[in-house]
Amino acid sequence: MRTIEINGKNFDSLNGFYDEIEKHLIEGDCPWGRNLDSLQELVSCCFNYTDNLKKDVSQIIWNDFEKSKHELVDKKGSKSLIEILEDILTNNRNIKFEKK
Repeated sequence: MRTIEINGKNFDSLNGFYDEIEKHLIEGDCPWGRNLDSLQELVSCCFNYTDNLKKDVSQIIWNDFEKSKHELVDKKGSKSLIEILEDILTNNRNIKFEKK
């Protein structure tokens, strides 16, 4: 099992968030397309597209979440980008999500 740490100091846009996530992608047939649908699929598969369950992500820690909350304010429908990202990252019950 792995822990992913997202550092909010490293980005201030959705593209920057994607750059931060890419640091944690591993081998396998990963469908990463740098969009919200691809992120949803990554989370649903515990960031692991191999048969090795030891590579599953069991925890995501988002450091400097408050900074990101103030910067990722673009709206997609009725939700802000930060709300959508938080929804996606908390959608897999096998992954603990922690904001710091």
